[in-house]
Amino acid sequence: MRSTVVLLSGFLALALASCTPAPSPAPDAPDGSDYGVPGALERGRIKTAIVEEKLRTALLPAMRAHDIDMWIVLDRENHPDPLHEEIGGGFAGVRSAYIFFDGGGTEPEKIYLGSHVQPADTVIEQVYDEKVYYGYSAEGITPHLRAAVHDRDPERIGVNTSRTLPEADGLTVAFRDVLVEAIGPTYADRLVSAELLVRDFRNLRTPLETELYRQLTEWTARWETEGLTGPHVIPGQTTALDMAGWFEDMALALGMGSFQTVRVVREGDLLPRHALDIPIEPGDIVAVDAGLFYLQFESDMKRTAYVLAPGETEPPESIRNAWAEAVQTSRLYSSKMIPGAIGHEIYEAIMAEAERDGYVRDTRTDPSVGIIGPEHEIALYGHSLGNDLHDIGARVAPDLPFAYGDRVRFPLVEGEFVAMEFHVGVPIPEWNGKKWSARYEEIAVVGPEGLEGFIPFQTELLLIPSR
Repeated sequence: MRSTVVLLSGFLALALASCTPAPSPAPDAPDGSDYGVPGALERGRIKTAIVEEKLRTALLPAMRAHDIDMWIVLDRENHPDPLHEEIGGGFAGVRSAYIFFDGGGTEPEKIYLGSHVQPADTVIEQVYDEKVYYGYSAEGITPHLRAAVHDRDPERIGVNTSRTLPEADGLTVAFRDVLVEAIGPTYADRLVSAELLVRDFRNLRTPLETELYRQLTEWTARWETEGLTGPHVIPGQTTALDMAGWFEDMALALGMGSFQTVRVVREGDLLPRHALDIPIEPGDIVAVDAGLFYLQFESDMKRTAYVLAPGETEPPESIRNAWAEAVQTSRLYSSKMIPGAIGHEIYEAIMAEAERDGYVRDTRTDPSVGIIGPEHEIALYGHSLGNDLHDIGARVAPDLPFAYGDRVRFPLVEGEFVAMEFHVGVPIPEWNGKKWSARYEEIAVVGPEGLEGFIPFQTELLLIPSR
């Protein structure tokens, strides 16, 4: 997350302070005070502990697995590397380098080169073994990069370049030129892609990461449930856009970033997303695809609700049965997600069993658009999760690297975080045969025998009462 600082002149700030009263919160403004989200100082301590543990326990195995004895991550102000926060963060300034060296011990050596001295409470000051602050000098970072490499004489130097993995492709062409010029041709010939190192470093989850992500999953599920079913949701008045606004407001109240898409299905048709003037009505199915951004982590989850008509106490049987198919599919999906399984092979294994049960493959990117037909359909699009919504680990999808990256050919790793994501399309008789594409997405961790939920998966539709 990036923060934006708005600077006002002294005169304008004084005028605003003296003439404009502070706005009062709206009567229905969300209040997240009882979620138990830590404040700024505690978040800083949590982040430092996580990064320290990660660099100490996950990095060296990733480096050695790919025969890389030095890893160099370069970034600068306004152009951070995708892993900037995970390896220490801080103010990059003119140019900065995070250098990790395997000297044969039990932990990697951690060197930071930067133009600006970092505050005492930062990860860099507390965790890194060597810090060099070169200021606004004429020679800049160049001699320090040269010394860091030449003094340690690495055999293979990993840098963040990748054709298909954006998380591992942070090194710009110009910055690579700076690096090559600094270290000289002998060491430049030893540069290799660190893309698989980055993959393994992220996927080797630590105890502190796992516990934090469990908490983030709990917050996300509560946030989504309250956003769909809270007293602010009034059938006949509340629109999907209103609900999306509530989700964002609550995330802000929690001190987090967020994304949210609210979809409304009405008698088999997907209504325009976040339409300004279409309130939800009884009989609608309302689903949110959303996530919270907390520290260097992001969640991604769906929750689905049915809008009750006056006198109704549950959805119609046809809707309940369609949702039951989604829940049953989640059990099949979970059973195939075992360590070592390959992304596209998981996809084919699930599809093969589903086809034996009578499903047909759905390859549309936006289902639930008034399709009519007797077939029951299935589509799979699960993905890695954790530091990004669509992270660097295995992707459950067809074997199309151009579309999905090499992730479809990656194996699952025990302990990695994933989003189990799919939909099943089921004809609904009351909708004249139009299908409901019941979307399903849950956050889980890869266990030894399949997926393990951080929290219980959604098995029953949420209910939005008439008011």
